[in-house]
Amino acid sequence: MKKRLLSFVTIQAVALLIGALSFQSFGQGTKPCCEELVNAFGPASSSKPVLLRRLGTSPQFGEIPQHTSKSAYDHLKKVHTRNLKGSRQEMDRFLRLLGYSGLNDPSFTVDKITPAILPKGKIGWMGGYSRGHQYKWSVLGNPFPTFKIVSKDGKCHAYIMKKCGNAFFDPNEQICPDPKVPCKTQELSFAGDGSIKAGDVINTTQTLPIIGTYNDKKLCIGEQTVGVRLTYELSAEGQVNYARTFQVCDYGTNAPTSLNMPVLMEYEISASNVTLGGENGGSLQVPLTKKQYNRMRKLYSACPADVAAPTAASALVANKVSNFSEGSVAPAVSNNLTTTENCVRQTLSLSGNGEVADVSAKSSTQEVTVIGRYIKEGKLKKGETADKYRCLGTYSLPANSQVQYNLKGNSKIEHVIEVCDNGNVNPNESITVPMTINTEFTKQDVMVGDYGKVYIPLTKKQYKKVSKIYGRCCADGSTKCF
Repeated sequence: MKKRLLSFVTIQAVALLIGALSFQSFGQGTKPCCEELVNAFGPASSSKPVLLRRLGTSPQFGEIPQHTSKSAYDHLKKVHTRNLKGSRQEMDRFLRLLGYSGLNDPSFTVDKITPAILPKGKIGWMGGYSRGHQYKWSVLGNPFPTFKIVSKDGKCHAYIMKKCGNAFFDPNEQICPDPKVPCKTQELSFAGDGSIKAGDVINTTQTLPIIGTYNDKKLCIGEQTVGVRLTYELSAEGQVNYARTFQVCDYGTNAPTSLNMPVLMEYEISASNVTLGGENGGSLQVPLTKKQYNRMRKLYSACPADVAAPTAASALVANKVSNFSEGSVAPAVSNNLTTTENCVRQTLSLSGNGEVADVSAKSSTQEVTVIGRYIKEGKLKKGETADKYRCLGTYSLPANSQVQYNLKGNSKIEHVIEVCDNGNVNPNESITVPMTINTEFTKQDVMVGDYGKVYIPLTKKQYKKVSKIYGRCCADGSTKCF
């Protein structure tokens, strides 16, 4: 793209004359101010911009003392009065581009100046370069304080930098209406998704009664406080999908028809619990043979008929919440291709939100090995260990786990379009887009005791008795001890 250059302050007389001629038609009210600015500075360039990491090496109107509107206004008045290096003529030309007759135009007041910060990466035409103070396509390497100078009609603007007083113009911030620009009906779609995968381990304890059973007889072998580990993994996905037709200004370029909306997901586990024993009253049932029962009843008492299980954790209330945003109703749009006398910029603020709150419940059966442990006191034989173990068998233990969770998703995006002005265009329109959330607990496992082993203490007498009906084993339940 051909580089557009504008001479304001010139060192050479020829350059000054050319600059004067180039401004003769500007500021006469025959064209919109934004068109004046684009014609003078140049449209957006495809060339590589000059990187500016600091300002002040080639000042245009000089450094402005304070970052306030009044300070900028007073400074420009002072520079205009002193007319150093032809700054008066240069400043008046700049303001004529914005629709004023010059700095002394009664309409140019302090309220036409607003302090601002131009961010790092901002691209535009920057004045005050080398010989002739020509404008060049530049990119800011740092954020810089500036002053936004609004046009007389309030429809366009340019900037003057605080550090150097140099003018700055971003053509991408301007929209110049063209009476010959046609309208067309175009559908814009906004879609996106986001997902999370999470998991954790929740550790707790529970009192587990161990009851030996033979026919309808029960022996209370004891109550053991056992560790309970609940491991879960979940995945969730949120999606937004919205489409809407607009009457846009058709400049013959291929404007994007679809935009991505990033979806952010977050989750919270508000409560969890595990209930052991199921219909067995929260206990571990150990079936006994007749021989085992006859020997065990000499060691343990019969359970009372109304034996009560320890109070289990209350079941979580499935406080189900399922809220999803629903798309805004789109107004009717004519499909007729028309010609517009004005195009306006419309900022679309799109947002979608969703929430799911529920309880994930799972029933499972755990295999639990009961191991009796006796600690021998006194002198030990050579190579003998104090800890003695007897495996009382492996049994099935029902387990119910619950996890109460809350999932939220949100998505926001702003997009600026140029639409045909029908007199009812909302310059800032908020649109709600529909969102859906899907979730799944891919893992919800329970482990009881020490990796499925529950230890009960044995006295010396009990150890000898159970040794006659149960085999010796190792601490981990295996039969080969090292």
